[in-house]
Amino acid sequence: MHIIKSASILTEYLTNLRSSDKNVTVGFVPTMGALHEGHSSLIDESVRSNSITVCSIFVNPTQFGEENDLVTYPKPIENDIALLIKHKCDVLFLPSVEEVYPDQFEATVFDLDGIDFKIEGASRPGHFQGVCNVIARFLQIINPEIAYFGQKDFQQTVVVKKLVQILQSKTKIAVVPIKREPHGLAQSSRNVRLSKKGRQNAAFIYKAISQVKEDYKSLGLQESVAKAIQFINAQKGAKVDYLLAVDTTTLNEVTNVSDANEVAVLTVVEYEGVRLLDNIIL
Repeated sequence: MHIIKSASILTEYLTNLRSSDKNVTVGFVPTMGALHEGHSSLIDESVRSNSITVCSIFVNPTQFGEENDLVTYPKPIENDIALLIKHKCDVLFLPSVEEVYPDQFEATVFDLDGIDFKIEGASRPGHFQGVCNVIARFLQIINPEIAYFGQKDFQQTVVVKKLVQILQSKTKIAVVPIKREPHGLAQSSRNVRLSKKGRQNAAFIYKAISQVKEDYKSLGLQESVAKAIQFINAQKGAKVDYLLAVDTTTLNEVTNVSDANEVAVLTVVEYEGVRLLDNIIL
C-alpha cells in the first residue's frame, strides 16, 4: 500500500495510472480514521468493484462544532494502516490540514436546499458545509469513479448525493449498509468511548428502531416513533436527542409512510456522554 501525503503527488499518480490503462477505475473511501469493521466493509466494496482503492484519513476540522470534540476524536494511525493493508487498500491519502486547505483555498457555501440545516445540522451549524468542502476538495484531487459512504451517517449520504449534483461530478455515490456489532449497536469510531458494559447495553437503540419497523403498519408511524422514544428514554443513562421518520430525499419529517416514496427512521441517543447515531429504512 502506498501512503501519499501530497495532493499533487496523488493526482499525478492516479493520472499516470489512467494514462497507462484506460480501463482503470478508482474507488474512494473518505474517513476520519479510527477505522473499524464498518470502514472495512466500505474498503472491501471498493476493492471488489475497482482497479484502485484510495482511502483518505483526515480529521477535518471544519466538521467539528466544539473544539473538544476535535481534540478527543481518536487517532490510532498505526492500527488504521494495519487494517487498510489487511483489506488490500491500494493508497492511503494522509494529508495535513495545510495540504487539504492551502493558503489560496476559499471555502464554498453550497446551496443544499436546506438539508444541511435539518436534523444533525440544526444542532451542528456549519457541519455539512464543512463536509461538502472537504469532499469537493477530495473529488478534485482523486476524481474517483465511485465514492463509498456508510449508511450510518444517513444525512451525510443525502448531503453528498446533493453535492455531486451541484458539482456536476461524474463520481457515483455508493451507500454501504450499516455494519453492526453482534448485539446490534451500529459500529462507530465513537464506540471506543463507551464502557465495556455500556457498549453491550447500547444495543437498545437498534432494538428500538427495529421495533418501529415492526410496529408502524399496525400502530401507525407516529405512535410507533413515540413508543421507541419512550423505550429509549426509559433506559438508565440514555436520552433521545432526536428520533424521527423522514423522507429519504428531502429529510422532511413525515407522519405517514404514504407521505414519501421512501421513509427512514433516524436517531441520535446520548449515552455515557457519547452521541450514538443509528437509522433504519422502513
